[in-house]
Amino acid sequence: MSDEKLTSVKMGRPFKTTGDKHTKEKILDVAIDLFSQHGYDRTSVRLIATTIGLTEGAVYRHYAGKEAILESIFEVAENFIFAPLPIEQTLGALNGQSIFRGLLAPLPEIIMAEPVIVKIIRIIYNEMHHNEKIRQYYLKEYVERANDNLHELFKKCIEKGTIRVCDPLVLSKVFNSFRSEWAFQTFIIKQDSPIDIEMLKQDLNAAIQFFEELFLPIKTVLTATS
Repeated sequence: MSDEKLTSVKMGRPFKTTGDKHTKEKILDVAIDLFSQHGYDRTSVRLIATTIGLTEGAVYRHYAGKEAILESIFEVAENFIFAPLPIEQTLGALNGQSIFRGLLAPLPEIIMAEPVIVKIIRIIYNEMHHNEKIRQYYLKEYVERANDNLHELFKKCIEKGTIRVCDPLVLSKVFNSFRSEWAFQTFIIKQDSPIDIEMLKQDLNAAIQFFEELFLPIKTVLTATS
């Protein structure tokens, strides 16, 4: 995948393509579709090639095998998931918006604007219970790394006074667990139901208010609710 496309796969930034995609990108797109529909183990390089109208050899000229394709999928996901949101630059002081609202409120529209990310979420959640590589990837990136990033972010917020003094590591684990559960409920458990963005926003708003009431400075909560 080209550097230009990987750069564009960020929070809030849709894919930008001009003209036909390169063969390597087409292979990746088809693989994501097939992995999300049929599972990683049940999708062969031959099926990928047949679906896109190529020979297996043509696929192998671009990727060493399925694991190489999976690594590219991981790269797309990381560039999207770990791109900072505007609220992170202000540590919870963006137009009076709390850090919790800034991290959670944009999720429905951002994720739904990138259908490929929904497919990747389904690949990871559906496959990690029996695919050790995917399980280790999820543990390293979406548990350990995500907790570490949130820990540092919340620690800075405490120092700046935009959230109450608390244990930032515990808060990061609780918050990250909620985000993971939200994604699991929305895109796995309810994957056969039509996605109602407004309903997702309402559900997230209730959680946002919960975090705000517990962790925002008292004067900030009073100002927000007055």
